[in-house]
Amino acid sequence: MIIAYKQHSQFIMILAVMYVSGVWGGPVIYPMFPMFMLLFGIRKRYFELLITALWLLMLADYVPVKNATYDDLQFAKDLKFMVPLFLAGFLLMYREDFKPFPKLLLWFIPFFIVVAIGLQYSINFSVGLEKTISYFLMMLTVPFYVSHLHRDQGEYFWTAFFTFIIGMLTIGIVLRFAAPQIAMLDGKRFKSILGNPNGLGIFLNLTFMLWVILRELKLANFTKKENWYIILVIFISLIWSGSRNGMMSIFLFYLISRVIKIHWFLAVITVVIVLTFNEQIFEGFVGVIEFLGLQDYFRIESIEEGSGRKIAWVFAWQEIQNYYFVGGGFGQDEQVMRPNYYWLSKLGHQGGVHNSYLSMWFDAGIAGIIAFFGAFYGIVFKSMKYNYLVLAFAINIMFNITYESWLVASLNPFTILFFTILTIFSGNLRDALVTENNEQTEPNHKLALA
Repeated sequence: MIIAYKQHSQFIMILAVMYVSGVWGGPVIYPMFPMFMLLFGIRKRYFELLITALWLLMLADYVPVKNATYDDLQFAKDLKFMVPLFLAGFLLMYREDFKPFPKLLLWFIPFFIVVAIGLQYSINFSVGLEKTISYFLMMLTVPFYVSHLHRDQGEYFWTAFFTFIIGMLTIGIVLRFAAPQIAMLDGKRFKSILGNPNGLGIFLNLTFMLWVILRELKLANFTKKENWYIILVIFISLIWSGSRNGMMSIFLFYLISRVIKIHWFLAVITVVIVLTFNEQIFEGFVGVIEFLGLQDYFRIESIEEGSGRKIAWVFAWQEIQNYYFVGGGFGQDEQVMRPNYYWLSKLGHQGGVHNSYLSMWFDAGIAGIIAFFGAFYGIVFKSMKYNYLVLAFAINIMFNITYESWLVASLNPFTILFFTILTIFSGNLRDALVTENNEQTEPNHKLALA
């Protein structure tokens, strides 16, 4: 991992310069960011393009602390619309470099057709169209870049990619002590460099799954000390965040992934048991928390109501009746919820729908949900021919999105990791040996980019 930092030292300096320019340089960052993206693209530095996209979207997720002066990262929010445009632009310009093309997007074509039809019912057509195009471009480009970098650089790419993720999380831990006003939400819960603790929980969950998948499929080889450091960074960040969804998601993935090693069917039985006896498990969980005296940490008073989420879910279900079969395009859930933020907050709910199924129902209707998850599970079942770990990934995602709406948003750091993992499974990407000179040798297997 240290080698990856040394080999990308100039690139790290560029990210640092852009950060400093964005925070303290006024409008300088607005021409600087596209200039560097153009430079990376013209020189075919696809790794730098992908990492810069992830870096900017992590910064754009930032939410200033109340009564503080941290509007400094507004530049990231202003510039994030450029991410899919640059990725798609250079993909089209150098499309020969990306052959053979990954076919992940083809699975979701019916979904995008349904969304496009639903745009005619959008409350704000221009916003819906922009978000639909953005989601389409991110689902198109991320698999192309990931697949190309896998073929071109193999283990070197995956090690460097994950190293940058852990590096960003490490910066968050340092800020917890050096600048707590940045890393903490209202001085109480840790959010690292992301927007809120729950968002950090989502990111840590996806990061943990990516780490396990990279090791299981031998895409990256970390030393024993590096693995311990990765675990430490994820564990500390997760505990400090207090994200219950993140904790339960990671535990569920770990449990299922271990049971799968015995037999995949036993993993399915485990899930059925958990779903059948979820109330008894919940009561036991609450009892353990109370016995250990951790009521305040786990915010036990809000567990049953899901921190106000049930209020939003009831309201969303009532409104969904207007978009039952076909939704109103991406962003429709926000357009419906936003005018009702005030009175929902009076009832104890803060934020949006907090449920990807309901959010997608707003955006694409029941037809869109069937199309999206039909494609998702089509990929899962096909990938099970190669590795049953994809089943643990699918179960984790289905649980995690029950409490958050990130799956219907494209310009956040979560969907990049989600599309990356989905590309690994859909393309059956496995270890590709790279020489010491970073030149790919003949792989010991046939890549099936399907």
